[in-house]
Amino acid sequence: MSNAVSDSSNTSKNLSKSRILLFVIPMMVLAACASSEKKWVHSEEPVTPANKDMAECKYQAAGSTAALATDSSARAKEQANLVNACMQAKGYKQ
Repeated sequence: MSNAVSDSSNTSKNLSKSRILLFVIPMMVLAACASSEKKWVHSEEPVTPANKDMAECKYQAAGSTAALATDSSARAKEQANLVNACMQAKGYKQ
């Protein structure tokens, strides 16, 4: 009689493990899909290496001249100089 009881308890344990796995595995798959990072893409203009480099140079120039916020003409002139120097350093010519 004890074998019959132990067999039924083992069967119920296996069923509960199967049910847990049937719930856990799909949840893990959904979580993996939800956490993937989406990428931004512009549909009309392809990004060229020159455009990317220019954007990087402008970003760096803006950060470097942030302290010159009181004089906008001096800031714009310095940003233009920095962008030109950056693009030349990357191998571009005007």
